[in-house]
Amino acid sequence: MEKNLRNKTEALLEALSAGMLEREEAVGLALLSAAAGESVFLLGLPGVAKSMIARRLALAFRGARRFEYLMSRFSTPDEIFGPVSISKLKDADTYERVTDGYLPTADVVFLDEIWKAGPAIQNSLLTALNEKIFRNGREDVPLPLKAVIAASNELPAQGEGLEALWDRFLVRFIVDPIRDKTNFLSLLTGKTAVPCTVPEELSFTSEEMKAMLEDRDNVGIPESILEFLYSIRTRYASRAQEQLKDRAEAARAGVKPDEDDEEESVPYVSDRRWKKIAGLLRTSALLNGREEVDWSDCLLLEHLLWDQDAQTEMVR
Repeated sequence: MEKNLRNKTEALLEALSAGMLEREEAVGLALLSAAAGESVFLLGLPGVAKSMIARRLALAFRGARRFEYLMSRFSTPDEIFGPVSISKLKDADTYERVTDGYLPTADVVFLDEIWKAGPAIQNSLLTALNEKIFRNGREDVPLPLKAVIAASNELPAQGEGLEALWDRFLVRFIVDPIRDKTNFLSLLTGKTAVPCTVPEELSFTSEEMKAMLEDRDNVGIPESILEFLYSIRTRYASRAQEQLKDRAEAARAGVKPDEDDEEESVPYVSDRRWKKIAGLLRTSALLNGREEVDWSDCLLLEHLLWDQDAQTEMVR
């Protein structure tokens, strides 16, 4: 079972990454996040294939329905979750949305410029991402969501109430422009709009996705790795306490703190996030055909433990 799953995953990743220059890691992380039931955030400038990664990911799931939307300050919940049903409102005095073709009926969702969404959209997204539920009228509707990819060319602004939504994105990956000269020249001279095809036998069904989440709970985490994760948590907590002490002393001395000093700050990792991190490491082991987590899975922490892009080198 484990070997077959590993072979299928490797073949699927090869198909999804075909023709995507220097995007193999991003595609792999997106697939891993979906298998673990988590969401992924892509940080990158316009034109670095963030939306293409989401479209390719939809091919990993048999019969998947896709929804994508470019957020703006003027976006309304109707554009994301569907318009209000006039007939239901008129005839049954019920406030329900017509969700077909919108986020509540999609398997794979791509939300670009996510931080421009207004509070009404953000609040509904919190429940959708965390519990896979959408409140439509008087009913809580289970969502078929398998993968949510959000993207932006900036991180959430501090002090605007975006912390809870930001915490929902377990995997955070920086998508850089193509770096290698050979790859860049291939981009310029290669064929355009080459379609990506995934054989049906390589795509995952909803039943297979559900079974993977159940099997994931049987994957062990060795004591040495548990101690390693605890040591990181302890180190973060210690450094955070030191920072609070330094800031208090600076305040008593009348020194104004540098609000832009992100590199020195310590990422905040909630207990909920640590639980999800353990689940992602287990999923990684499962997809690699192993019965327990090993040190190679811990390399994923590079994409799980930062809040600001300036912190990534410290985390690494």
